[in-house]
Amino acid sequence: LTPMAVTGRGGRDLHEQWAGGAEAYLGMSVTGFPNLFVLYGPNTNLAHNSIIHMLESQFAYVRDAVRRISRGEADALDVRADVQQRFNATLERRLEDLVWDAGCSSWYLTGSGRNTLNWPGLTIEYRYRTRRVDPQDYEHLEATVAAAPTVAPGAAAVPLTTGPEAAR
Repeated sequence: LTPMAVTGRGGRDLHEQWAGGAEAYLGMSVTGFPNLFVLYGPNTNLAHNSIIHMLESQFAYVRDAVRRISRGEADALDVRADVQQRFNATLERRLEDLVWDAGCSSWYLTGSGRNTLNWPGLTIEYRYRTRRVDPQDYEHLEATVAAAPTVAPGAAAVPLTTGPEAAR
């Protein structure tokens, strides 16, 4: 994400949060960063298929999230910490016996030995898991709780507008 500075709820810095290795729910949503959806994020790389299939799945998932917000279900969606932790713990277990993690040193691994790049399953599984947003996986925040995004100096901020005023 360099050179961007991404700041979430309570002043969280994404670079600091990912210092030990990037992780996100479904490779897209990061706890503490409402309405941040990363495309081609952590653990969505492939070494066995086309990344286009993964990106199409992500586009549909993000579109569903934006539709939910525009319908007024929430002003912001923030993936629940327990959901993200459970998802990533399962990913790490699934990666343990695969060639990318099986005792070899490779560029797929962080300095601490975590694989934060590859998806351990089939692309059809990823497509199924990202076919729609599960509202129970997210905190539904109101505008007063969802901190306004902060942007690094010199960058342009684009305010998130939902509801009837979005048509103006």
